[in-house]
Amino acid sequence: MTTSQLILANYRSPKVAFTKKLSEGISETKVFIWLLIACFLQFLARLPLLSREAHLDIDGPSLVSMIGGVLIGSIFLAPLVFYALSMLLCFVFRFWFRDLNWIYFRGAFFWSLLAISPLVLVRGILVGALGANFYINVLSILVFLYFIILIVSNVKTIDRVMNAN
Repeated sequence: MTTSQLILANYRSPKVAFTKKLSEGISETKVFIWLLIACFLQFLARLPLLSREAHLDIDGPSLVSMIGGVLIGSIFLAPLVFYALSMLLCFVFRFWFRDLNWIYFRGAFFWSLLAISPLVLVRGILVGALGANFYINVLSILVFLYFIILIVSNVKTIDRVMNAN
């Protein structure tokens, strides 16, 4: 299956989708590409809000300068933050999963980031159209909770697959 099909299959059965990704093999290159694509899609999700803010705030910074700042943050700084966060979370998850390898945890973490990208894109469109409100906050919390569920599910899948071998 292609990656986009596995992302959609991830909403039906996260364990099956991530097991298929694990069967393809985890490499540093794949994991890094998943992270860069997820960061780029999250950058795209911010564009409707930036456009709305630039349109409503006439005296504020221009849309181009806001897009440039968000692009630098999303493509260059966010991957560094996500790598550091994955290292810290890997240490936390090692309390429950003793044999957890950092490359596999990064795979689970970055795959989870990539898997929630469609939800982040939908949230970005809604924020751009409706502005920030209570319902957007609820949606953001639900997306974050689904992200946490995906990470835990993917780490359990890694543990199950590694212990089976």
